[in-house]
Amino acid sequence: MLGRAALLGLVAALAPAAVVRGDNAQGLGDVLAGNKDVSTYYELIKIVAPSNDAFKKYQGWNSDNQTLVTHILEYHILQGTMSTKQATEGPAHFAATLLKDKAYTNVTGGQNVIVYRQPGDTVVFASGDGSRSTLEQGDIPFAGGLIQVVDTLLVPPPRLEVVARVAYPDLTAFLGAVYQAGLLEEFASTENVTVFAPRNAAFQRVAGALSALDPDTLRKVLRHHLVPGRVLPSTALLNGSSLVTAAGAGFNVRVTQAGNNMWVDTAQVAQPDILLANGVLHVVDNVLNPDAAGQLPDPRATAQPPAFPQTGATSTGSKAPTPFTSALPCTANCPTPTTSSSSSATGNGRSSSASGLRTSTPTNGGGGARCTGMAVAAVAAAGAMGLAGVV
Repeated sequence: MLGRAALLGLVAALAPAAVVRGDNAQGLGDVLAGNKDVSTYYELIKIVAPSNDAFKKYQGWNSDNQTLVTHILEYHILQGTMSTKQATEGPAHFAATLLKDKAYTNVTGGQNVIVYRQPGDTVVFASGDGSRSTLEQGDIPFAGGLIQVVDTLLVPPPRLEVVARVAYPDLTAFLGAVYQAGLLEEFASTENVTVFAPRNAAFQRVAGALSALDPDTLRKVLRHHLVPGRVLPSTALLNGSSLVTAAGAGFNVRVTQAGNNMWVDTAQVAQPDILLANGVLHVVDNVLNPDAAGQLPDPRATAQPPAFPQTGATSTGSKAPTPFTSALPCTANCPTPTTSSSSSATGNGRSSSASGLRTSTPTNGGGGARCTGMAVAAVAAAGAMGLAGVV
């Protein structure tokens, strides 16, 4: 359990403006207790103290969720003291938090939040489910670090199946292919991963070529989109670097940068730095081909040709059916499964859960407690408390 002594880092509280300031750094409790706008946060610090009785002060609060509340707060405490003035405009800064429980995250050293400084001197904290929290007041000192007041709750990142189906539905073809290939646990539960996920149009352009692949080859293709053992933000994808993928020995992808553009082989990074429960995901505009690994893009071209034979109805593939989505688990108006179909669904790792989360122990050798992600539960807990915590 966390105590006040653990608050030795950057702290961000959801609250309106105005925070007590002084020439001398005060204790965290003094700062918060003296400010009515963050008094709820002050009470929340008491909640994560060792005493279980602290949870009972919240009307209707279920003490069985004590661990969940603690982990929400852990995600709102960054390791080390960092002034927001250190955040430079443009690049993403990954900051590790105190959220380390493998039931909620599978990132060694603590789950990340992303800090950006945008034009106009706006500082943004990005978290799971595409959530963005804007800094309202920064660098408020207390004896152990700094408080940063933000306008919304930081959401701990969910698993891949929630990210690719709910938060970023343009990745449903990729997710469906992962389900069809039986690779969900490898992608969603393996510790410390970087995923390059092609958007739907990329799959639509080469749907015919991919549908003709045998199961082993499809698994190889998909694993070529997974870099195991490394959580690589876009700032760590250096020009000319070669990344070993899960496709096997010798199957590397090569990073190319030209101006503000970045490619992985010939797939351009369309949206970088999406947090996962077990790492980070970058959206790309082409499906990667392990048999064409290391190919370089033409930075002068408006778009790169696909790495597989193109079969989509248009150059973008947008008018072609989205492949692999039939492999996604049913989430609404689902037929009642028979005994045989239920057994089959269990065998291939599908779930009828609306969130796409499973609670079974991984069988792919990933080791450790299975990470389930906690975004939905975090939002529910925050609503029950009537606030959004600290970072």
